[in-house]
Amino acid sequence: MTARDVVRRFLPPLILIVIGIVVAALAGGSVPVLAAGLTLGGIGSVWAVSAAFYEIGKSEDRDRARGRT
Repeated sequence: MTARDVVRRFLPPLILIVIGIVVAALAGGSVPVLAAGLTLGGIGSVWAVSAAFYEIGKSEDRDRARGRT
């Protein structure tokens, strides 16, 4: 995996997490805005964990294809 692949795979969910944190921090007592921020952060977190597991699975498939177990 190149550095460009890492950026392409992990930067969008990290940006979404940061946006969610900023929105939640600026909610100012507004429950719907706070909920929107938490939702954005949660979606970004799930996306980041999913991308990490995807990369782990890809590396295991590469190892298996090379004959390494």
